[in-house]
Amino acid sequence: MPAGLLVVNTSESWGGNEHWAVRVARGMADRGLRVRFAWSSDVVGQRVAAAGLDGVRIRLRGDGDLRGLLRLREEMVRIRARSVLLTRWREYLLGGLAARVAGRPRVVMGLGLKIVPRADLKRRLVFALADRVLVNAPEIRDTLCTRPWIQPERIDVVINGVDLERWRPRWQPDRQLAGLEFRRARGIAESAPLLVTIGNLTHQKDHANLIAASDLLRDRFPGLRVLVLGEGELRAPLQQDIDRRGLGATVTLAGFVPDPGAALAAADLFVLSSDNEGMAWVLMEAAACGLPTVTTDVSGARFCVEEGVTGLVVPPSDPGALARAVGELLRNAQRREAMGREARALAEARVDVERMLDETADVLFGAPAP
Repeated sequence: MPAGLLVVNTSESWGGNEHWAVRVARGMADRGLRVRFAWSSDVVGQRVAAAGLDGVRIRLRGDGDLRGLLRLREEMVRIRARSVLLTRWREYLLGGLAARVAGRPRVVMGLGLKIVPRADLKRRLVFALADRVLVNAPEIRDTLCTRPWIQPERIDVVINGVDLERWRPRWQPDRQLAGLEFRRARGIAESAPLLVTIGNLTHQKDHANLIAASDLLRDRFPGLRVLVLGEGELRAPLQQDIDRRGLGATVTLAGFVPDPGAALAAADLFVLSSDNEGMAWVLMEAAACGLPTVTTDVSGARFCVEEGVTGLVVPPSDPGALARAVGELLRNAQRREAMGREARALAEARVDVERMLDETADVLFGAPAP
């Protein structure tokens, strides 16, 4: 029987972490492993099904959820799991304990955000239960290592990768057409400057920073449009901020878009305004599409964006700096074109998805997966 892998993601929303979990699960299944994906919300379950993965709904109701622990243990036993990949804080503790009860499959804790864990009993136990901690940026590893009770030798850095066949250069004829159709469907003129960002509407993504920068830009760039692709808990306050500034004709909270590649093909610039990241998928996807980027200087940004070559990097939480960098590139189409081509070359050199999956398999199983 092939090696068994249980992937657990109990998020209530869809974002980069969930995208990564599904991509890893699909990649391991394609390598001949028996993979089962435990999910909680329909938004994740639907994408698990769309990826052709074997899935099961498991709801976890806090750290004392004995029933949830036993359900996780049951699934590990059912597929004879050699490894379990836990991807959210919500399941780290219960998943680690369930693995001990199930006969101790290898516990891998995926952590995609730069944080300093609190030094409480729960966090200490979580890291003690994990055989490996899988992170996607060196900055995350370095931050974790500031805690003396986290063992550096248990931390593995695997840089995310994207499918370069799916995320193709925006200058290819079919992608140019997709971009034009995207603009027309939303009433955006071909000549209008268009900024696109992709990310959940959460504090971490700091879309308020981009809204404030857009307020500084609109008078200098008539017809400017800014599309924010994603959903989340901050939709209402962000929309209130847009309305208060009179930016309704400039900034649009576009919600979930089925084909973000078309949005990237339509854009003049990709903008990331976050104040915290691990290794943002969207920076890699924008690069693969040949789109120049203005990004805040968060974890992973300088791996994905070469300052002055493929884009510009600015301090977080500084709308003025963000506006200046965006304006600098919007005024120079030739420079944007050159940056976009360099971005595609960088993506081809650094972020191949097969490399990511091979390295992840090594972490999950301690050796190349059978």
